[in-house]
Amino acid sequence: MSDGTPRPKVLILGGGFGGIGAARKLRKAPVDVMLVDRHDYHTFQPLLYQVATDTLDPETVGHPIRELVHGQDNLDFAQATISDIDLDARTVSFQDWEPQTYDYLVIGLGALAHFFGTPGAEEHSFPLYTLPHAIRLKEHLLRRFEAAAKDPSLADDGQLDVVIVGGGPTGVETAGALSELFHAVFPGDYPSLDLSAVRITLVEHGDRLLAMFDEGISEYTADTLRERQVTVRLGEKVAEIADDHVTLGSGETIRAGTTVWGAGLQPNPLATTLGVELVRGRVPVTEHLHLAHHPEVFVVGDLALTTDSVTGEVLPQLGSVALQAGEHVGVTIDRMERKHKDPHPFHYVDKGTMATIGRKAAVAVVPPHHITLTGRAAWAMWGAVHLALLTGGDSRMAALSNWFWSFTTHDRPSRVLIHPDDED
Repeated sequence: MSDGTPRPKVLILGGGFGGIGAARKLRKAPVDVMLVDRHDYHTFQPLLYQVATDTLDPETVGHPIRELVHGQDNLDFAQATISDIDLDARTVSFQDWEPQTYDYLVIGLGALAHFFGTPGAEEHSFPLYTLPHAIRLKEHLLRRFEAAAKDPSLADDGQLDVVIVGGGPTGVETAGALSELFHAVFPGDYPSLDLSAVRITLVEHGDRLLAMFDEGISEYTADTLRERQVTVRLGEKVAEIADDHVTLGSGETIRAGTTVWGAGLQPNPLATTLGVELVRGRVPVTEHLHLAHHPEVFVVGDLALTTDSVTGEVLPQLGSVALQAGEHVGVTIDRMERKHKDPHPFHYVDKGTMATIGRKAAVAVVPPHHITLTGRAAWAMWGAVHLALLTGGDSRMAALSNWFWSFTTHDRPSRVLIHPDDED
């Protein structure tokens, strides 16, 4: 029974992988948990490109956060936009809600697209980091093709061509998915258009794609994309982006009615309120994932510069890292409040790194012996892992159904434009 003493309050900022992971691990802790996000859904970011390319509906990738509240008595949720964090006063202010105090603060606010000062990039390119980003890209592409169906000269002018900036997982997966959409699905949708000349160009500043993998995988990825009619440009810097073309550092221009930006991330502006010097654009944390001078403040996810306590390596900005870090923080607070034990340092368990290139093609490195898989085996593993990680049984069933339909029919079940303000 309670002795009337108020329970410690854990305030979690951000409903991404890190915030959700922390909240779940606090299920049995004698604390009150308040989870806050500006949206009322959790985004499964690794599948955003499938929303943008018409394979999955937005609701499959965005899962209601409030559903988590149903099964956790000590958890509540508020949809609000954060305006300031005062570490000394242990208070977080919001644009649309009263200030909230805390005993423990978990910051999992993620990052933002980084355009590196490239002229025209912010105005004319489509980043792919949030669910609204994916929906805007999807609608833009469909509108381009609908316009070209009425005026085929738009295709001749390069208005259907796409340039993708960045050869990491986002760029590679988007390029592969667009290739299948353009060359296997849209020819049936738009029989009056000659889509054989539509170009998809992937531009990477480095000397190879998927630099987190070995060179063999990078070469396999580039070769597979080229086989799927994607032009791969390595060692090229994007100097400027306009609404109808991209200019490379060499001065060469590439026609593009659509430019997808997948070249990097920068910290959330609220990182500047934490009073620490950013390292590599991220907030440095201790081996326990808290700020050095504020043990009650934990930072997880893309915002944090997280170092593995065993290997000493700086961990990448991946959903799997964010999830494990969030879970570790939840376990840490639970150990201190319920079990009265000291926390353990954070150790990341690498369960594999993978990326899909398209239908029956993917790459994967599986620990502990770093077994390399490519092709169908990697593609099947990628599907199984991502299906398991999706939040909610309804999302898993929807994804499985859409994937099965796309695989067996070469069709995309979500290629429709729906606007609530349109009249019937």
